[in-house]
Amino acid sequence: MRWEERINNYVKETGFPRSLFIAEDGRVVGTWIMGNDYRVRSAYYGGYPATYLRRIRALFPDKRRVLHLFSGHVDLAELPGDTVDINPALNPTYVDDAQTLKKVPLHLYDLVLADPPYSVEDAERYQTSMIKRNLVMRALQRLSPGAHVVWLDQVLPMYRKDIFDVEAVIGMWKSTNHRFRGITIFRRRERKEASVIAAAPSHTGVDV
Repeated sequence: MRWEERINNYVKETGFPRSLFIAEDGRVVGTWIMGNDYRVRSAYYGGYPATYLRRIRALFPDKRRVLHLFSGHVDLAELPGDTVDINPALNPTYVDDAQTLKKVPLHLYDLVLADPPYSVEDAERYQTSMIKRNLVMRALQRLSPGAHVVWLDQVLPMYRKDIFDVEAVIGMWKSTNHRFRGITIFRRRERKEASVIAAAPSHTGVDV
């Protein structure tokens, strides 16, 4: 799907205002104001705010194999898929370290949602250690070409520009007294496309 089609479907399926636009450089930019609904349907610390998964589902109606990374207690009724978490008590599909994803057949998935701990303090709440974002992005290089990664964070992770394109950036405001967050949507490049860029003499990306 082209991004114009994705945006039109988002407006149609959610009923929310058109808040995403295609910039002159071809990237999608926009802002989501989530409103004053403080509920987290999963009731899990750091869980997705109300309507987040519905918005993502409306942007990617063509995706059939979804993977929830750092899943916690994600609401699978809102966006079905498989889950990855390092905590076996959460009963994920895969108990695995997001920095390696050795147990996950990434080539099977065409959409990955990632919402990592934002700080050491957040990681302590999850009773785990802070992750290295660049290692997660390195592991996600095993995705098939055309797969998308929706990364929700307060930091843009380091990534290889010859492997991933940034197709969209969305600012997200939840409500008063909540942290601002950014949504970065990456697309795994086609292998031929990536190899052409890698062969170019100039520096083309961030080596992670």
